[in-house]
Amino acid sequence: MPATRLILQKCALRHWRMAWRQQVALVLILALGSGVYLAMRLANRAALSGFEQFTSSITRQTDWTVTGTTGALQEAWLREMRDALAERPVHLLPVVEETVMPYVPGRKGEIGSQATWRLIGTDFISLLNLRGQAPSGLDGRTRSPEGVLVSDKRNLRVGDDLQVVIHERVVTLKVGGVISEVPGVPALPDTMLIMDLPAAQQVMQREGKVDRVEVVVQQGEAFPQLREECGELLQGIAKDRWQVSGAEDRRALAGTMTEAFRLNLTILSLLALFVGGYLIFQALDGVVIRRREEIGVLKSLGVRDAEIQRAFLIESILLGLIGGGLGLLIGWLGAQGAVVGVSKTVNALYGASSVQSASLNLGEAALSMGIALVTSWIAAWWPAREAARTPPVHMLGRKSATFTGGLWWRAEWLGWALMAVALVLAQIGPWRSAGGTRIPLAAYAAALCWLLGTGLAAAWLIRPMRHLSSVWDTVTLRLGISHLRQPTVRHRFAVAALASAVAMTAGMAIMVASFDATMRGWIERTMKADLYVSSAGAQSASSTHQISAETVRELRELPEISEVAALHVRKITLQGAPTMVMGVDARYTQRHEIFAWVQKPDASEWWQNNGALMNESFAERYSMKVGDDLDLPGGHRVKLAGIYADYGNERGSVTITEELFRQWFEGDMAWRVALFVKPGANAEAVAQSLSERHPGLSVFTNAHLRSEALRIFRQTFSVTYALEVIGVFVAVAGLGLALASLLLERRADLSTLRSLGMTGRQIARTSAWEGAGVAIAGAVMGLVSGGWLGWLLIYRVNKQCFGWTLGLAVPWAQIIGLLAAVVLVGALIASLVGKWAAKMRWEEQE
Repeated sequence: MPATRLILQKCALRHWRMAWRQQVALVLILALGSGVYLAMRLANRAALSGFEQFTSSITRQTDWTVTGTTGALQEAWLREMRDALAERPVHLLPVVEETVMPYVPGRKGEIGSQATWRLIGTDFISLLNLRGQAPSGLDGRTRSPEGVLVSDKRNLRVGDDLQVVIHERVVTLKVGGVISEVPGVPALPDTMLIMDLPAAQQVMQREGKVDRVEVVVQQGEAFPQLREECGELLQGIAKDRWQVSGAEDRRALAGTMTEAFRLNLTILSLLALFVGGYLIFQALDGVVIRRREEIGVLKSLGVRDAEIQRAFLIESILLGLIGGGLGLLIGWLGAQGAVVGVSKTVNALYGASSVQSASLNLGEAALSMGIALVTSWIAAWWPAREAARTPPVHMLGRKSATFTGGLWWRAEWLGWALMAVALVLAQIGPWRSAGGTRIPLAAYAAALCWLLGTGLAAAWLIRPMRHLSSVWDTVTLRLGISHLRQPTVRHRFAVAALASAVAMTAGMAIMVASFDATMRGWIERTMKADLYVSSAGAQSASSTHQISAETVRELRELPEISEVAALHVRKITLQGAPTMVMGVDARYTQRHEIFAWVQKPDASEWWQNNGALMNESFAERYSMKVGDDLDLPGGHRVKLAGIYADYGNERGSVTITEELFRQWFEGDMAWRVALFVKPGANAEAVAQSLSERHPGLSVFTNAHLRSEALRIFRQTFSVTYALEVIGVFVAVAGLGLALASLLLERRADLSTLRSLGMTGRQIARTSAWEGAGVAIAGAVMGLVSGGWLGWLLIYRVNKQCFGWTLGLAVPWAQIIGLLAAVVLVGALIASLVGKWAAKMRWEEQE
């Protein structure tokens, strides 16, 4: 151990002072690798915590929640529940709830760009009886019909007016109280507004109805099993009118909705970290190369191999600590930029999440630091081992031996074997959770095996690069390409990093292009109306905003309108997982051929005899097929007649006629309305007129809605684009580090070449040809491998996660541009490294 300490003090610290630029670069590399992973995790956590906060209940802990199976609960049913519970110490808290949007006159933003709040009406007296459970500051003084309680974070005062959009109406609420935070008492979220139940029912036009009943059980020795007993009693008298779920069920339901999304982001960030691992290895390998002569001297003086290796590993841990610490800062800063994109994706696909910043989580920070330490230690282990085991004679003297790598680094057959394993894993189906979420674990494992295999097998393409000298016979070209006849481990690592990064980038590019082409075709097929109308408050997937039947009738009577079709939606829970039922004008869909069929119904009038349709996601999620009978909440049964494509919903949906929908699900209100204008009418002018008459409605022309749909689609891939850029950057930087290490090993050769009259420019050109050969091999292997990876992402990961069928589309211009960029940048980096090496004397250590 004293020898190890001496090596660290006299050697390592001296090199840190003399070559501080290299050490800073190495620390930044480590920080970038761990920082990217941390940024994705923090952004993911922040966006989803905003969603979970939005879906939480009013009280601190609700034991049971009672919701209607097909719609709202009748207030009269509360008496039945109370009678069944008798004198048991149980509180029933009736709740009505709507999502609302703050209204600003004249502001028309992008879909999803406006804030979404929750307006909750509840019985203040019942809520105040829950000591320590109700939000802080609630005192029951707000009794006016439009009085509303708000969080002090809203910066409002009692008596202020607050305009919000409820359904298609702009409603002015009066602030009746401001709730401040009190330690130890539940705080009112800034996205929540509270009203007394009768006032809220009047504002929401829900007289005599409630959306749910929150059940809070007072535990005591007299009733040790009271919670379970209450759940059984309430479920026993339901008679298919309501369903009873526990707090753990609601948390699991919210987690189920975003489970695949969370895992996808984590996998993407880990793949970026995987590519970064190559870069870290090459950087630490370069550190060992610069100190080979010192290592040789130490070994000649009797220092044991274990002590030398231990010193390098301790140094790598110190670098990991510094790099990991800096990675915490980079990750936190990166999360602030990424959280906006992730939050918008959650908002569009799952529910309201308006989080704009991410906080540093201790658990995630510890994991990121651990990744930096482990990655640094693993990356340093092999170079330290080789340095310790290499005889001193190979390290000392003017011509030290070049490390060509051990058996495993040359095992190209292992790369092909891993790729074969990936082909097998790709045939395995997804893992299904209890909530119906499908996780393509085997497909993710296949992607990892494929990338590892690509890296190992890519070296097979290095040797054919020697034939480049037959194309253009120059001294610098022949000399540069000659080093690729027997590629070293550093050549192999450089080409492996490039091939893996290019494969990941090309695969994602193919997936995004396929999504884009499929989405355009689906939009062209399904969006045929001239105008589309929705509530202006419909800003997220969790929005409950709808359009009243009166407004729909008014739209039908407009002289400029020739045809109106309404879409009705009811969110339901089926087999413990969230999904939805949709009601449509069946003859309208038939007349305009709205559905993009995956499996077309045998009968043109599919709706006969309680027929229904399902989208692909529903079929995949619930393992249903055409011809199956499906039991819907409320004791209703339909026969599934066909499957259609739907790329706007991953939770699945069942479509029935609007007549059945109104009968079964109290569905008078419309979720969306499609309008066809008469010949000669100007759709833009009609849209403008409707917006002026109904400020609570959003009216989009066909062209505008199509552009919005494509914008939202591209927005979901914003994080993917960033990871692609980072992956390629890391790979090209790795090529530069690999060539720097090679030239350090060959600095005696460079000195000889200069003595023979070769100029610095010629040496740089030689290095550029060597780098270009490696870049071409890596880019070609990466593009070929990326083609299969794109297939895997489209037909396995996407299909198993979301249930969507995509058509394959290859962005040839982007692929060719990627190939050219990697080769040119690789040659440029190699040339710059060559210029640096040309100025270095063979005696120099740094």
